[in-house]
Amino acid sequence: PLAARRHALEVLRGEVAACDRCSELFSTRLQPVFGTGPLDAEVMFVGAAPGPDEDARGEPFVGKGGQLLGRMFAACGFTREQVH
Repeated sequence: PLAARRHALEVLRGEVAACDRCSELFSTRLQPVFGTGPLDAEVMFVGAAPGPDEDARGEPFVGKGGQLLGRMFAACGFTREQVH
């Protein structure tokens, strides 16, 4: 159910925010970057470590790579709002 999924992701979000195992990343990041979009999306993308644009905004895929990804979504018939 979506409520359980939402709760599990909130718990994970808290763990990510508190995690300091990657000391180099932890010492330089401004904020954790976690997923966005509907929890029941047909498609989910998982990326590597966030870049400076993502770190500054706290949102995934907002830099140049994210712009390309947005065009790829559109070519596949999706909007960013449909993808997690």
